[in-house]
Amino acid sequence: MSKILKNTVLLTILTFASRVLGIIRDVIIAMYFGTTSQSDAFFIAFRPFDLARKLFSEGILSVSFVPIFTETLEKEGRSKAITLAFSFFCFLSLAGVFIVLTGIFFAPVIIKIIAPGFVVHSYKYGLTIILFKIMLPYFWLVLIAAFCMGVLNSLGNFGVPALAPVVFNLAVVWFALMISKYFDTPIMGLAMGVTIGGLLQLLIQVPFMIRLGMLKIPLLQFFHPRIFKVIKIMFPCMIGAAAFQINIAVAAFFASKLDEGSVSFIYYADRLVQFPMALFAVSAATVLLPEFSKKAALGHMDEISELFSNGVRLVFFITIPAMAGLMALDEKIVALLFGYGVFNAIAIQQTADCLVFLSSGLWAFTGSRLFVTLYYALSNIRIPFYSSIIAILLNLILCFLFIDSLGLKGLVMSVSISAMVGLIILFINIPGVVNINKFEIVVSACRSFFLSVIMFFLVKQAAVFILTEGSNKFWFGTGVVCCMCFGMIFYFSINFFISSPELKLLKKGLIRNKS
Repeated sequence: MSKILKNTVLLTILTFASRVLGIIRDVIIAMYFGTTSQSDAFFIAFRPFDLARKLFSEGILSVSFVPIFTETLEKEGRSKAITLAFSFFCFLSLAGVFIVLTGIFFAPVIIKIIAPGFVVHSYKYGLTIILFKIMLPYFWLVLIAAFCMGVLNSLGNFGVPALAPVVFNLAVVWFALMISKYFDTPIMGLAMGVTIGGLLQLLIQVPFMIRLGMLKIPLLQFFHPRIFKVIKIMFPCMIGAAAFQINIAVAAFFASKLDEGSVSFIYYADRLVQFPMALFAVSAATVLLPEFSKKAALGHMDEISELFSNGVRLVFFITIPAMAGLMALDEKIVALLFGYGVFNAIAIQQTADCLVFLSSGLWAFTGSRLFVTLYYALSNIRIPFYSSIIAILLNLILCFLFIDSLGLKGLVMSVSISAMVGLIILFINIPGVVNINKFEIVVSACRSFFLSVIMFFLVKQAAVFILTEGSNKFWFGTGVVCCMCFGMIFYFSINFFISSPELKLLKKGLIRNKS
């Protein structure tokens, strides 16, 4: 467990750096473009690629490839694993080129589908098509980058793939600040930054792939027999693991029919929710997947049970209070991070409203990520697939029902409710081959919920006293950080006094890492 926690901590640190840069990137976009027609056009055009990035770069594509690659590596040796990797590389390359070329020809049709609220032949509609075409090569790049990430993670290299998004965000920030101003329509420079950032994100991983011999062309066998197994399960695997990302895209689809800026409000709220989700759930799942797959291939089910139970309890232990903190300081956090330039008070309030309802499902988003990882490591793709389909259909129905009565709030509420239902299905149907103590997980989550509710009200009250109107940005930011620190100190102190098993588990893992 200590080795896994050590890799998770490393991944969390690098992911934190990436997410901080991602927030800086979004702050710059908000400052220069606000919630205007240009920003809506960019976010709609970027949404398919952002979805692809989350599906692939954050490890969801890996769940269909890593278990089979790891099994081949353990049972058949390195040469067979290299052949499998090269075959998958060829398949992804051809698929990526086909999708890019198709996207160029059918861009107007695609934009009509993903943004039905945009008036055809309007300025916003035309700009969205142009931005979409500029970013199309990014799709191929993110496919290959995700392939490299899956291979490197399987071989125990978590640092380089986690560093790649840092490079991506640096490129986008640089283009937004330095290049966009040279365009008549500045946001086109931002779209170019996405494509160039995707290229750099791939190039940083290539030398390590070469060093490990994973890009060596196998003699006389370009297609490994197991590649067809990967291809066969890849689509249901992606659907099974991508309910949250798909539901956010559906919410943006409906939001395009609402007032100007609605797509942007959802985007910024999603970015804030993604921060703790990526730091803890995605980092833990990325490290646990190859570990689970290896132990499953060797038949060590008891070890998988212990690792999963400890992992999911620790993730809930961290993300549930993070959810409470986001809800308590909703408007304050949005104002601190995005309240600059043309991002006005209305935009702050609307984004904060979205953040409250979206963050209420954070525990379900993170829990689903870990449960799906367990299922896929055990080669069980059926339950996550059906769970995801139910969550997506439920979200679609709720969006239809809520959009007229609740508007934007109803759309993000639909995403959270759907995730909760999906997690319950995954939790109830845990495979019998692993002996997971469900009661222990429920008790652990309820304990964190109870303490987080108390923390929520205390932080909310602290914000009233500490954060006064008219403060300059420095003192306002200091006040927000103080409120966060106060909440963290309270939460961990109470867990210390009640001898929380999760705190002991975390402390035990950290001590082993140091030794």
